[in-house]
Amino acid sequence: MKKSKIYFIVPILALAVFFGYYWNFSSQYDAQQAAIAATDKARKLEKLKAEAAMREKAISEALEAQKVRKQERIDREARERKQRDDKENARLIAEKADQESQKLERQVEKLKKDVKEATDEVAKLEKDKQHSVEEEAFLRTFVTKAQENEAKLDDVVRKIELADAAAAKAAALAAAEGKK
Repeated sequence: MKKSKIYFIVPILALAVFFGYYWNFSSQYDAQQAAIAATDKARKLEKLKAEAAMREKAISEALEAQKVRKQERIDREARERKQRDDKENARLIAEKADQESQKLERQVEKLKKDVKEATDEVAKLEKDKQHSVEEEAFLRTFVTKAQENEAKLDDVVRKIELADAAAAKAAALAAAEGKK
């Protein structure tokens, strides 16, 4: 064969082999691409479903976490409010105790003063009592002496009356004797 025919037959043979290969490839390519596209579409759809499920799960977890945080915030605020109330009550109780302490100290001072005054008054009354006892003893002795003096005076008055009567009688006798 001539070289010019080789140049012509080899490309035709290569073209025929290429055409056969191309025909085989072309007929299966659309089906293969459709299968690949269907697989990709199914994978993407599966991925979207998984993402949607994960998104739903994340939303529900976020809502649960939000509820938990809200409840924790409410509990924390209640605890802080209780602590503030407890501190305020403790402060009020301390102030009340301080006021009560001051009141009791004033009462103690007043009672000490009253006790001192009462002690002084008792001492004064004891002194007055002692003075009264001494005065009573003095008056008893004085009364006894006065009664004795009265008795003596009565005796003296009686003696004087007797002496006057005797003097009057003696004068009357003397006058009667003088008249005689």
